[in-house]
Amino acid sequence: MRRLAPILLLLTSAFAQPEASKLPSMDATRLAEFYRLSSQIAPEVWPQWDKTPAPLLLVTNNDEFLFHYADPPSEFKKISTDVYVRPRQFPTSFLATFPALGAQSIIVIGQAENTSVKTSTPWLITVMHEHFHQLQDGHPGMFEAQDHLGLAHGDQTGMWMLNYPFPYDKPELVRSFASLRDLLFAALKENDDKKFRPLAKHYASERKKFFAQLSSDDRKYLSFQLWKEGIARYTQVKSAEAAAHYKPTAEYAALPDYESFESYASKARAETLDELKEADLAKWKRVVVYSFGASEGFLLDRTNPKWKDGYFQNLFTLDPYFQ
Repeated sequence: MRRLAPILLLLTSAFAQPEASKLPSMDATRLAEFYRLSSQIAPEVWPQWDKTPAPLLLVTNNDEFLFHYADPPSEFKKISTDVYVRPRQFPTSFLATFPALGAQSIIVIGQAENTSVKTSTPWLITVMHEHFHQLQDGHPGMFEAQDHLGLAHGDQTGMWMLNYPFPYDKPELVRSFASLRDLLFAALKENDDKKFRPLAKHYASERKKFFAQLSSDDRKYLSFQLWKEGIARYTQVKSAEAAAHYKPTAEYAALPDYESFESYASKARAETLDELKEADLAKWKRVVVYSFGASEGFLLDRTNPKWKDGYFQNLFTLDPYFQ
């Protein structure tokens, strides 16, 4: 899975199939590049991440192509080594990771042009975000631990993660969140370490006060989202930065929408910080956790460089890092 030549071979061999199950050449190139890229940068971004399997379901307009998944369901037809196809079932704009076919988490993702990211290099780095969810989900007992949070309230689909009734519109929370957001942004923009330290300490103090306003379930939900989606966005940015000096294959560099990894890396963090600066709890609702949680990861890189070592020891919360 981690070597380019076999991946290109198994992907491009799908071209001999009937048109209805033919993998588009751009997607074959993108996917080969993802597996090649991830094998090189994952260990730099997160410990042991390169050991995590990366099964993926690519959703095209008519078909879904499944890669690196052992024992696919019967509706999938094998078209080459480790590549299977079935008629499309998921939306073409999907960007998600979940146990779509059984117990193992699968990246379910549309073609770049059909998703919000639109072009190849941002798409590849977004796949790294989804691949980090596979590291999270692969932690022993992860799904049982999520159930024990008690936030599903009977929902067996997992949609509670999106639809939990958090009080996003509560005026005092909106004001408190905006204040906390500004403190986090100010700390991260301070490059002088001597000035940064008191800002980070003040942020940690105010963070405690903000979470103290929440009910037990609301606190668990927001903490869960920052831990899960926020840190996945953090790894997305760190992946972009780790890829800055990555040399792509000639096939990937020849794509019509090609953007160099160096170019994308130069703006990835700034885009997330710009998003943080504008994050509005009442208007954006759950979406605020992406830039906010990622920015807390950036802060921890400066206050506690070894913080990743305890990430899976403190499931679903970053609170211990801000004591």
